[in-house]
Amino acid sequence: MRRLPIFFLLDVSESMAGENLRQLQQGLERLVASLRTDPYALETVYLSIIAFAGKAKTLTPLVEMAVFYPPRLPIGSGTGLGAALTHLMKEIDNQVIKTTPERKGDWKPIVYLMTDGKPTDDIKDAVYRWQKSYQQKAELIAIGVGQYADLEALRKLTPNVVHLNAQGDEDFKKFIDWVSQSVVAQSRSVSANTGGVSLAKLDDSIMSQIGDLSLAAKVDEDYVILSGMCQRYRLPYLIKYERMPMNFENGHFNVNFGHYHIVGALALEKDYYELCDDSMAAPMINTDLLDGGVGCPHCANPYTIAACGQCNQLFCIAGEGKATCPYCKHENNFGFANDGEGFDISRARG
Repeated sequence: MRRLPIFFLLDVSESMAGENLRQLQQGLERLVASLRTDPYALETVYLSIIAFAGKAKTLTPLVEMAVFYPPRLPIGSGTGLGAALTHLMKEIDNQVIKTTPERKGDWKPIVYLMTDGKPTDDIKDAVYRWQKSYQQKAELIAIGVGQYADLEALRKLTPNVVHLNAQGDEDFKKFIDWVSQSVVAQSRSVSANTGGVSLAKLDDSIMSQIGDLSLAAKVDEDYVILSGMCQRYRLPYLIKYERMPMNFENGHFNVNFGHYHIVGALALEKDYYELCDDSMAAPMINTDLLDGGVGCPHCANPYTIAACGQCNQLFCIAGEGKATCPYCKHENNFGFANDGEGFDISRARG
């Protein structure tokens, strides 16, 4: 039986941390459970999971449906779409069996690309290579998640661009069911030798097919994400701030332009660093623009935005006094700043 290779190229950048990543993790489990009930999918479908942030990593190489188990999805810094495409093309070359005079190879691979943000790397060379050498030998379905997905960049890769606007668990389950139905349709299509890419009917309450991109999404400036390391356990964490909303009071609109309020902190594992691209300069923000704080999600230290005087990395501290940076081992002596004495720190790239 010829294989139908299906690659899931999943954005696991910092903006996906929390609820989005939980839904995606559960969605993979729901997808596998659904596909295992279809005899066509069981016979033909081979799945691979590739995660990308600043860098890309294969979490699961192509494996048959019957023995596939969804991997744990990590988090990384950045949205390296160019790096993800380059890695995907390498995996297609290495894993997809080509047709030769002696044997029939795999069916044309199908790629589901999911991203919720704007590329943080230069995608021009990777897009050119994809268009020139891979566009005809693989089917790509690109899914832009939420209002800040760069639909224009996705449209350069494929005419099959879908915009997903899921408002909760039930909406995301509908989306996963659509993916499952599409995979089943694709497996039946190749079994019947009908060719082409088959997609299930879109649920227009949560998804839309993208055509004219004259109103494509702009870069997300509505939140700030900071990354730091727990001083005690040397594990990473993320801190998220959202832009302060405009308020209407006493007949006037009041807005604190440029300020962000605290949303919360998220504990991460060490594999966060595996997908971070440190070669790009990180944008800066002044702490005066950040309102509110949160304790360390690993050790409960009350302060999480202590910047090392040597490497400028953030880590958590218990309070005033000496504290050793978990990144570079530099010993710092911290004291409380006066009001209006903000300092510049590096933002994560999201």
